[in-house]
Amino acid sequence: MPSHLKKISLLLLVVLSCGFAKAQTEEATIFDEAVVLYDRSVYGGAILHTNGWGAHITFTKNKGAFKSRLLQFDIVGMKHPKEVRSFNPYYDDSRSYIYGKLNNFFVIRPTIGKKYLKFDKIRKSGVAIGYNWRVGPSLGFTKPVYLEIGIPGEGGQFNYVDVIVEKYDPEQHKPEDIFGRASGLRGFSELQLNPGVHAAFGLNFEYDPEREGIKGIEVGATVDYYPLGEIDIMAFADNKALFFNFYVALQFGAKFNK
Repeated sequence: MPSHLKKISLLLLVVLSCGFAKAQTEEATIFDEAVVLYDRSVYGGAILHTNGWGAHITFTKNKGAFKSRLLQFDIVGMKHPKEVRSFNPYYDDSRSYIYGKLNNFFVIRPTIGKKYLKFDKIRKSGVAIGYNWRVGPSLGFTKPVYLEIGIPGEGGQFNYVDVIVEKYDPEQHKPEDIFGRASGLRGFSELQLNPGVHAAFGLNFEYDPEREGIKGIEVGATVDYYPLGEIDIMAFADNKALFFNFYVALQFGAKFNK
């Protein structure tokens, strides 16, 4: 082989060797810490969905490097799409209320499911992406709405001599007689259980820089169905037994080994 070809080959070998060494260094920089597989995690946070808000707490147990068993508890309020906040225009000190609302409706969901990790974060500044599904009972509770109602005196319709608290009755309570909502503690002794079923699917985006920490966002969809009948939330609107919602959940927690 001519001497100039030997020099070129040697130069290429040196360049390739340097490139390989640089690539190895960069790879070592990317994976700059040992990857620890944590056995369990616990996290919770707020839930915002298309018909209200709530909170959740979630427990997971790893069943492998990319799959976990999931146990989650939600409590969320469920509003009717026709709810509009109102005031009595005849009095400056009136309190806001929702005209036509018969019951407040909130749901407790104990669910089980699986969580899958699709893309792990390889840098501290990275994002881990996964998904999960959950199923379980949907324990819906209705609490009757109580309002402050004006009692008119001798001077006419808006000359009230007293204000009393009564359970809202759409047949008796007219808008001009309603001063506003009563205390939210009223009606808890009259809770009614509406049993149903629940299913959910969510996408997880975890961005905590520390591997043992959890900070993330989950977006997804939920379905709640109550087979015993429609949930009476509003008096002057169609009520339903099937609730479909999109949601965003904030997640804060930690991973650990037992």
